[in-house]
Amino acid sequence: MTTAVDVLVLPAFDDLAGLPGEAAPWRAAYDLERTIDVTGVPTPLRYTEHGLGVVPTGIGKTAAATTTTALVSSDRVDLENALVLSVGVAGGPPTLPVGSVVVADAIVDWDDKCRVDPTDGEDPIALNPYTEEQGVFDLDAELVTEARSLAETAPLTAVGDEQKNGAPRPVGGTNLCGDEIWHGRELAGQAGQLVDARGVGPYRATEMEDAGTAAALERFDRLGRYLSVRGISNHDRPEPDTSARESLFDPTFEDGFEVGIENAVSVARRIVDDRLA
Repeated sequence: MTTAVDVLVLPAFDDLAGLPGEAAPWRAAYDLERTIDVTGVPTPLRYTEHGLGVVPTGIGKTAAATTTTALVSSDRVDLENALVLSVGVAGGPPTLPVGSVVVADAIVDWDDKCRVDPTDGEDPIALNPYTEEQGVFDLDAELVTEARSLAETAPLTAVGDEQKNGAPRPVGGTNLCGDEIWHGRELAGQAGQLVDARGVGPYRATEMEDAGTAAALERFDRLGRYLSVRGISNHDRPEPDTSARESLFDPTFEDGFEVGIENAVSVARRIVDDRLA
C-alpha cells in the first residue's frame, strides 16, 4: 500500500540531549499518530490523514541526502506532487537577530570549494574546478515568493532586549550548508567570499543538511518543489573582545535553539496549512 503525502517536512533531529527537538512542535500541532517504516530512513515517517508527513533526516548532508533519497524512491510513500520543506535551526550573521527566519532563495554547499593557506595575502577561497559549480541550488522563485509572503503573517518570538538586539523578522537570502561546525570572524569572511564568488551572496543562514536534501531532490527532478525554512538560533562569530573558541563553547551558546525552532515552525506552519487548505 502506498501513502500519498502532499507536504513533507524534514527536521534534522529530535533526540539531542539537552536541546529541544526539531520534530516535537509538529507532533504537538498535528495528529501525527500514523506511521510508515521506510527502508533507509532511520525513524518512522509520521503522517496525518490530511497529507502532512514529518520525519527527521539525521544531522549532516550525508544523512539528509540518504534519507531524502530513500523517501523519494520508496514504493511506500507517494511524493510525486509533494511540497518538501527543510525546517530547523541555523546559525547566522549578527545582522540578523536571533529568532529571525530565513526562507532561502538558494542553497550553497560550503564544502564544494578549494581552500588554501592564506600565504602572501592570497585569497584562501577558490571555486572547485572539478564539480562545475554543482554546489549551488537555486530554489523556485515563485514558490519562494509565495512562502515569504506567508512568512510575513507568522508570529515570531523575540529573545532578550528587542531595543538592543532588534526584533526577529522573516528574510530571504542564501543558506550556506556545510558538514563542519564553524565559528569565527575569519571563517565568516571566507563564507562571504564563497557565496560572493558563486554570485548568490550574501548568506543569511548556516546549517548542515539542506545541500544534501537539495542534491537528492534535484536527482529526482523534485527541486522545484523544495523550500528551506531556518530559524536563527545563534550567530556565526563572537562578540567583540571574545575569542571564537570561547564563544562557541560558552554554555549560553545554545540558548537560542528553542526560539529558533519555534519561529521556524511558526513560519513553516503558515506554508503547510496554506498548501493543505
